[in-house]
Amino acid sequence: MAIGALSAVAVLILALLNERPMHPYQVHQNLVERGDTRLVRVNAGAVYHGIEKLEKEGLVEVAGTERSGNRPERTSYRITDAGRSALVARISSFLGDDHPSYPLFSVGIAEAHEVPAETVIEQLTRRRTRESERATLLRTAYDQVTSLGLPRRYLLDIEHDIAILGAQIAWLDRTLDELRADALEWDQPFPQGFAEARHQLTVCQTPTT
Repeated sequence: MAIGALSAVAVLILALLNERPMHPYQVHQNLVERGDTRLVRVNAGAVYHGIEKLEKEGLVEVAGTERSGNRPERTSYRITDAGRSALVARISSFLGDDHPSYPLFSVGIAEAHEVPAETVIEQLTRRRTRESERATLLRTAYDQVTSLGLPRRYLLDIEHDIAILGAQIAWLDRTLDELRADALEWDQPFPQGFAEARHQLTVCQTPTT
């Protein structure tokens, strides 16, 4: 059976089942408890659907069923050898290959000059506050789990996110300071000298026959 590229949700599911067999509800619980839902949008329904798809592809298989009290039977799943190989290959791809994303914030920044400086300052300040709160929450979670003895190799994603947030906050602080001081000359027209120089450069680089 042809197997497509594993989604991020599928990778998280397989990684958990690589630890031990679980039923879908347990998988979702673990994703929530470990904070992995900050990495991808995933709900219980997506986990059930994901496991169903992985089973059809031969990457997981039924490990058994159990019943607790009057609750319906729950089916547990385990990863297969094929699933383990696919998991390692996909994680390796995530780590080393280029997976371009196109965040909307980048588009907003590219066209921010179309908006009054006061509005840009207001919106970037909102973003700065939110990112700072997010960084604080991540640092608190990081400190908590490290104090409980979780090895650093399980926390590299959080370290990376904290570092990225720190860089974003520093950039926002610098840019907001420049906007408030009018150091970016926000209301000045597009420089004609640049447009002419760029045109001339394009002409010079155009191959002749």
